[in-house]
Amino acid sequence: MKTCAACNVQFNDGVQCGGCKKHLDFACAHISEAGWRKLGAIRMAQWKCPTCRSSSPAAPAPEPVSLETVLSEIRDMKRQLINLPTLIDDIRLIKDDLSELRMTCESTNGKFEEIDSRLAEVEAKVSEFDKLQDTVSCLQSDLARVKFELSAHDQRSRLNNVEIKGVPVKKDENLFCIIESIGRKVNYSCSKNHINYISRVPIFKSNEKLIIVSFLNRYVKEDFIAAARAVKDLSAADIGFQDTSQRVYINDHLSVEHKKLLSRVKVLAREKHYEYVWVKHGKIHLLKNNHSKVYIIKNELDLNKIV
Repeated sequence: MKTCAACNVQFNDGVQCGGCKKHLDFACAHISEAGWRKLGAIRMAQWKCPTCRSSSPAAPAPEPVSLETVLSEIRDMKRQLINLPTLIDDIRLIKDDLSELRMTCESTNGKFEEIDSRLAEVEAKVSEFDKLQDTVSCLQSDLARVKFELSAHDQRSRLNNVEIKGVPVKKDENLFCIIESIGRKVNYSCSKNHINYISRVPIFKSNEKLIIVSFLNRYVKEDFIAAARAVKDLSAADIGFQDTSQRVYINDHLSVEHKKLLSRVKVLAREKHYEYVWVKHGKIHLLKNNHSKVYIIKNELDLNKIV
């Protein structure tokens, strides 16, 4: 057994920093067990913990991209592209005129020069619009990256949270007592000392309200969820609501974007005959069967993994 240098929790398997030589469990090292195995002996020896990496000279941070700036520039680009179809039509008409004039009026060199000059100007404008289109594509890519980073940050802020659905609302209820009742039922002691805050949150287009519990320690949160999932068919009656048998669900607290993504993953998983979809550490996991590898779905592009 080793003791994690970050959280002082003992563990059997983890990583060792090549700089400070300290031992860390996989969660504190911010690396998965599978990712650690793939490094190989040489890269394992060179691997550095987050503390050692932060003490190394940091590369200059890229200038932050403002979401409003990106949207404003995209709108400007689109306004400038409005006339592009007209310009393209103009080019086609000019080329047709030029072809007819060359066949019937070879002596009118002056007219040809005027048309050629106009054609050159139009083609130059089209070239500029092509460059603008490339700029728009780059800005759209930046916008997608910013949206992904915002979504990821939103989900990271919920890593210590648990979402409890199915507990009826009562006047003058004590949410701490409800959590203690759930703890007794799932055989996991959960006192006020473990909780940062607890509150009811309304569900969109529903009279029902969720209970959101924010734990002070992520490991306590993960243990609480694991204990709750071990109890099948947990109901409101099990925690003192005798007048109802409504099912109680305890899960990770996902952001709106991650909930939408989870719904899409579940639909595709059924269509592609995947057996397991679950959430752990705020991440969506997917497994086709007991003999296949686990996929982690982080964004819409990762849905292409479901084949």
